[in-house]
Amino acid sequence: MYFKRTFDGVLRDWYGRPDRKPLILRGARQTGKSTTVREFGKKQKLCLELNLERREDLNLVRACSSVEDLLAGLKATRNLSDVPEGTLLFLDEIQESPDLIQWLRFFHEDHPEIAVIAAGSLLEVRLQERGFSFPVGRVTFRTLHPLTFLEFLHALGKDVLADQLWEALRGRKAAPLPLHEDALKCMRDYLLVGGMPEAVASWVNVHRPAAVREIHTDLLQAFSEDFQKYRGVRDLSPLEAAFENLKYHVGTRVSYENFAPGRRSGQMKTALGRLEGALLVTRVWPTSDMALPLRSRPKSAPKLLPVDTGLALTTMGATIEDLRFLPLEKLMDGRLAEIFAGLQLLASRPGRSEPLFFWVSESSRNSAEVDYLLPNEGKTVPLEVKSAASGRLRSLHQFLWKAKQTTGLRVHPGQYADQALEVAMSGETLKYRLVSVPIYMTQAVWELLKSVLNTEDDS
Repeated sequence: MYFKRTFDGVLRDWYGRPDRKPLILRGARQTGKSTTVREFGKKQKLCLELNLERREDLNLVRACSSVEDLLAGLKATRNLSDVPEGTLLFLDEIQESPDLIQWLRFFHEDHPEIAVIAAGSLLEVRLQERGFSFPVGRVTFRTLHPLTFLEFLHALGKDVLADQLWEALRGRKAAPLPLHEDALKCMRDYLLVGGMPEAVASWVNVHRPAAVREIHTDLLQAFSEDFQKYRGVRDLSPLEAAFENLKYHVGTRVSYENFAPGRRSGQMKTALGRLEGALLVTRVWPTSDMALPLRSRPKSAPKLLPVDTGLALTTMGATIEDLRFLPLEKLMDGRLAEIFAGLQLLASRPGRSEPLFFWVSESSRNSAEVDYLLPNEGKTVPLEVKSAASGRLRSLHQFLWKAKQTTGLRVHPGQYADQALEVAMSGETLKYRLVSVPIYMTQAVWELLKSVLNTEDDS
């Protein structure tokens, strides 16, 4: 079962570029990389696939000493008289062949008429271990994340709901209350199921939480077994300890020293770096900067995002009843809302690899923390995540005051609103604009930012 993805458009845009380079497709295991490429390949004149975990395909590559040899071998084994212009060549599990990785530059330079996509499990980790890198300036990188909430709605067949939510936000107005309430209910299901394609397919077919949890358990076991493929790592126990203890730290600021019992901070920092290389976690970096470029704050703890909400909640043993009925602010002490928002922000920028940042005040006497800082059009826009429809915005106010900015964003369980507000700051008055977005539409924030900034009175 294939679900339409926003990433389909990313592939179309890449394929149609006159200056197209080989595409390196990143993503955690089982996020749908191979399936997405194969589905895209059905729409092209010819799609050729080499999966280097298959012995015959790996042997073919190893028998070749150049791109020309490889193309000749493909013609012979696939019974082709020619490889026509526009052919899509999919190199899956490319990490098994360092030579093929280096040949990507020659595909770019000598055969630009062939569209090449390369992908692989644990790609970044394996290449780092072997000391290899991709040809600089001759490849393009894109990342496929689990399905977003709006993609989840489309998978469920709720196309009308998804389209109307988009229409309301693009019109910068609140969606009708019944649609809003239906979206919040579906978001509860999404938190439980997550966006891993196999789990979503199960939910679409049988709609049973227990079946989804079983898939999550199997996926987590597969991630753990993948550690055996980490070559060059003599002792896997720190990596296993880091993975096992993720459930205690997601959504929080990470202390490497106390991450896992009996483990040194250096071990945990290295282990988390490897897990991040496998895209199983993402570190959100603290910064005290208010203008671009953003830099991480030295010796300040990052926050940790899991790869998927459904997988994370399964590891934590969250009950179905809690996810269905508890207020959002009570789930993981409100951290689940921030995790959800962060994952949606990451997934809705598949062509970008910039890290996410959150803002912390430099003053120890007046602490403040804004959940995310979003770069846009040369500015930084502060975004606060609230697990309840109302709540104080003290940190957002501090950022706007110090940065001399007048627009802030909030995602929350309430409806869309665009308000002109005032608040007292240090004996003076901060006049600012607060744009509030329903939390289930977090992935639309990047698109909304442009229209918000373009209508600022002081821009």
